[in-house]
Order: sequence, then structure tokens, then C-alpha cells
Amino acid sequence: MALPCNNLNLNLYRVFYTVAKTKSFSESATVLHISQPAISKHIQNLEYELNTVLFYRNNRGIELTPEAKSLLTYVEKAYNFLMLGEKELQESKELLKGKVSIGVPTFISVYLLSSYVKEFMELHPNIVVKMSNKKMSDLYNLLYQHTLDLLIVTGNNNIPKDFKVVSLGKENYVFCYNEDKMKDLNIESLKDLEDKPLLLPVKDITQRKELERVTGNYNVHLDPIMELESNEMMNNYINEGIGIGYMLEKAAIKNGFKIIRLEEELPSEDIDLVYMEDTLTNSSKEFINLLTNK
Repeated sequence: MALPCNNLNLNLYRVFYTVAKTKSFSESATVLHISQPAISKHIQNLEYELNTVLFYRNNRGIELTPEAKSLLTYVEKAYNFLMLGEKELQESKELLKGKVSIGVPTFISVYLLSSYVKEFMELHPNIVVKMSNKKMSDLYNLLYQHTLDLLIVTGNNNIPKDFKVVSLGKENYVFCYNEDKMKDLNIESLKDLEDKPLLLPVKDITQRKELERVTGNYNVHLDPIMELESNEMMNNYINEGIGIGYMLEKAAIKNGFKIIRLEEELPSEDIDLVYMEDTLTNSSKEFINLLTNK
């Protein structure tokens, strides 16, 4: 009587597949490195479990029964999928193939990670790097679900305790402008910015609040001509020469903007790497090594 499928022994199908391909018990014994009587016993057990005769003998040796030929089409597909799985696993171990999924705020993905991603892809051209930009709460949920391998977060002191946190250092904010569109502004201090055309982040985000904390300490009031919600908008308006913008120093350098060096120290942003240590793939471990060994 046939047993339920979940009780079937996959090793029996491995023996069946080998015998079906070689059409020889003795050759199968050599391929599988087990005795010929053991091969016969495995086939007998599978025939018992399936309640079906799989092979019969003739003058040329052994042949598959019609039922066995039908079964072989499915077993061969399954066997090939298993071999593919083993191959992909081995390739992943050797970093020949894989994927790294990273959750990031947009400006970090563009300005802070671009050089690392480029270097990683040059070292491992067959590994796919995927970037996701969502609300931090959504990114943490994706990390819990193992949809993401790691996160790059800024100035975030509310990282759940379940995650491993590695500091990647600090990034400084600066004021900058397009010197091709605006003449030398001769600005040395925050006070000199009070009457200048400023492009600042909107009031309700951390970067703006931190800037106002610093300007308040120096009794300086900055009145922007524009408040911008995205770094892309900030880049565009600075580039057009509309005014003086406020952004991460690396972003300003990458865009070729002129950085204004002030007497006062401007806010900086903590950059942290966040991940679940027990669920890292070999590809993501390699990317983390690249980030943390710079």
C-alpha cells in the first residue's frame, strides 16, 4: 500500500533516478558508492511504497516499465532542480551569485553608498544589489521579515534592540552654492547668511530642527526663500543658482557645488549600519565587510 507523500524517502528516488539513467544495478552501485544488493533493496522498497513495478529484466539487461517512465519525467525534473539549488548555494558561498537588499534613505543611497556599491559590483559582478527607500518603520518591518538584509540609517536613536548596530561614522552638513551661477559670496559666519537667498529643508524634519538649534545658540535667524522637501529638489535649485543650499558635505562635493566654510560648527549626522546577524547571507556579509573596513 502506498504511503503518504510526506513519508517517502528521497534517497530512494535518488537510487531510482540513477538506475533509470544507467539501466544497470552494478553501474549504479559504482556511481552511488553503495553495494549492488543495497541498490536492489532500495528499488524493492520504493516499489513497495508505490505499489508499482518499476523495472523488468530482458536480454539487454533492465528496462523501465511504463509506470517507471512516467515517474522518471517528474523525478528528473525534481533532481535537476535539486542540482540547480546545490549549484546556486555553492555559487553563493563562493560569491559567484547572490543578492544584497539594502534599505536606505534616498540621499544616502545616492551620495554615501554609491562608491561602495560600485566597488562591490566590480568585485562581484554576478551579485545583484537592490535598494529600497521607504519609511523607517516599513524598513524595520522588512528587515524583520528578512526581505532586506541590512539598513543604513541616520541620526536614529530608536533602533529596535533585536538588531545589530555598527557605527559608520558621522557626516557633516554644509552650506553650498553653484559658483558658476552665483558670484563669490564672501560668507564667513552664520550671521553673514541672514540676508542671503537660502534654500533650506522643511521645518518638520530633523536636519532643519538641528540647524535651528545651532543657529539659535548664536542668536542667528535664517529666513529661507524656499523650503524643500527632498534632496533632489535641493540639488536642482542649487544647480540653477536660485540660492544657497544646505546638505551633506559629500552630496555637495559630488554635485560640484562650492562649499561655504563657516567659523561655527554645523550639525553632523550619525550613520549606522543595522542588520540581523543570524540571518545574513554570504553576499550581505561581504558587503558589510566592504563598508566596515574602509
